[in-house]
Amino acid sequence: MDYESIKDIDDNKNQNNTVQVLLLGLLAMFAITSVGILHTNEKEFIQLIYPSISNFQISFYDTIIYISYLTVGIITGILSDRYGKRKLFIIVGSIGASLFSWLLTIAPNYPVLLTFRFFQGSFIVLSWQTLMTLILDLSSPQSRGRNMGIYGVFLSLAMGLGPMLGGFLAVKGIFIPYYIAVILNVLVLIVALVILREPQNLNKNPSIIQNLSIVKNNPKLIIPSIFNFIDRLHMGFILFALPLLILDVLGLDPSKRGMALGIFAIPFILLQYPIGKLSDKIGRFKPLVIGSFFYGIIMCFVGFAGSFGFISLVAILFVLGIFSGITSPPNMALVGDCIRKEDRAMGMGFFNFAGNLGIIIGPLIGGALVNTENYVIAFIIAGIIEFLGLIVVCVIIIYKYHIKIFEKPDPQAMKTLMKGD
Repeated sequence: MDYESIKDIDDNKNQNNTVQVLLLGLLAMFAITSVGILHTNEKEFIQLIYPSISNFQISFYDTIIYISYLTVGIITGILSDRYGKRKLFIIVGSIGASLFSWLLTIAPNYPVLLTFRFFQGSFIVLSWQTLMTLILDLSSPQSRGRNMGIYGVFLSLAMGLGPMLGGFLAVKGIFIPYYIAVILNVLVLIVALVILREPQNLNKNPSIIQNLSIVKNNPKLIIPSIFNFIDRLHMGFILFALPLLILDVLGLDPSKRGMALGIFAIPFILLQYPIGKLSDKIGRFKPLVIGSFFYGIIMCFVGFAGSFGFISLVAILFVLGIFSGITSPPNMALVGDCIRKEDRAMGMGFFNFAGNLGIIIGPLIGGALVNTENYVIAFIIAGIIEFLGLIVVCVIIIYKYHIKIFEKPDPQAMKTLMKGD
């Protein structure tokens, strides 16, 4: 077979993979949006059931769903690698997410509501984490950054524009975002049943005990996992604290709260693909370190900007979104760099485990700090946490793996980090 024939086969394979990645990203967007649209009117929704609830108690509503992500996410990775299945998890996840999104609207009291919220999150993570793993299954070392950048576009659309959409829907009726969440998960179910296929190259892989030793077998996985822990901590903090800041300090309705989260998401969305593709060329660490450093600085000023009005708040959120967008795609691609092919689902499970641990802590920090409505101090502390995490990761990168972050990537140094496929 001549060179041109081989090139044509590779081009067709890459084109087919890109179409599949786009479809998987779209389904992940539907799944995550079904949660994102519920953020902006949480206080009004919960107070229908528990009128005297405090801001700290409201934070349990977010925390409980993130606890479900934490526990079920790691189990999903173990079982998916163990049995070599992907499609089944997406189908079961979308069915359960549809059911419990509806049950939230008829919960008789707050404890039952939190129970339904836990199961909603359990089935959501079953679906979207498996979709994320499928993208890694389709990626080569040379296309991971690009493919995770494509995924990042859909992820950021869900996490940013989802709350914006939820804010406008909530103005029409408190329960409407929940009914739309049901519809979105039904769409995931239909597409999964009709279109999705199991990857042909998956095998039944290591035992559950071997899978649990994922970090021991792939110690470099701790690097993107720490970044993800801090990133998701801030995401949980922002999704909880920002709508309350806009309500308590500025007195604005859910549509404005959703708009603020959407403006934060715009640069995040636009940067996903180009930054992911760039990280395939210049390495993962430059954008990660630079983005994290400036993200921490800007975060410290969000509460202060909010005290001057809505315009100054959304302006600083837009800048914050830029630096958030610089860090996300290279970090997701770094997971693929750090793990073996047969460990992908479990590796992604651990990566998300670290992130979900952070997103549990984020609303709790927010709830404790803003219970006194001191939003300036709350966002300063969030920024300091970013710097502490960055220091820890830089020490690991520089002193343990001897990688020079700001120089041109050294292939030999990268070999100490990456596991080839």
